[in-house]
Amino acid sequence: MLVVKKTRTQKAGPSDEKKSLEPSALFCPLLLFLQMRYTNGMKTPARSIILCGIKHCGKSTQGKRLAAALGLDFYDTDDLIFEQTGMDARAIYKSQGKDAFMAAELKACEYLRDTLQAKGSKAQEAAAFGQPKNRGASDNSSHDHEAAAAKSAVIATGGGICQNEPAIAILKKLGTIVYLEVPEITAAGRIVREARFLPDGTIQNLPAYIANKNPADQKEVRAIFHDFYMERTKKYRSLADASVQAQGSRSENTKKILSALGLD
Repeated sequence: MLVVKKTRTQKAGPSDEKKSLEPSALFCPLLLFLQMRYTNGMKTPARSIILCGIKHCGKSTQGKRLAAALGLDFYDTDDLIFEQTGMDARAIYKSQGKDAFMAAELKACEYLRDTLQAKGSKAQEAAAFGQPKNRGASDNSSHDHEAAAAKSAVIATGGGICQNEPAIAILKKLGTIVYLEVPEITAAGRIVREARFLPDGTIQNLPAYIANKNPADQKEVRAIFHDFYMERTKKYRSLADASVQAQGSRSENTKKILSALGLD
């Protein structure tokens, strides 16, 4: 089993999967532990698992854990944006605007769709080799052929994916959307800890939707975030196939997600 890890400092595309079979990647004690803990008797999901939620809710962390547990590839749409543009999501949003960012996000989702469909087609061809034509056919007739042919993966999305309807339409065809919900006080605290409050009153390293409103202090940062949190929570709950209260430890949250998907 190989988990494809995407990072912003080291590009890793599908072509790298054949080149990255280092012992440290294959025999990492953590991965072996996760495999032993979760894969024994566990079903592999027929469709991809797509994690969504506001920034700092644990999408990437849980995505990697789930991929390791289930023996699936892991993708992060923000990392794909960086690989395709050479800029991270925040830099695109700040320098080029919302529309440019959403276009880059859509392109990343289109890449995922094409990549997983290609892998799924190859897997189906291999499985069908020498077998009767209809053997092993999918019994999930509610999804079109495009989705049925796609290989399963675990996908972590950016915090604003709920605003990008074309991207969401692609992801919904690929798999099950799981909303990781964290309490407002927890999410706000993480944003404040990441921010830099300078002596001259400048606040750096804030999400664009907060920075654009020029908050004067931490209190204003939290007030701006409150309105944002309420709006996004409503949006994510409306589009998600399943919601998980991600308030426990990493391992507890992993178990909650697996249980919500019927994979425990």
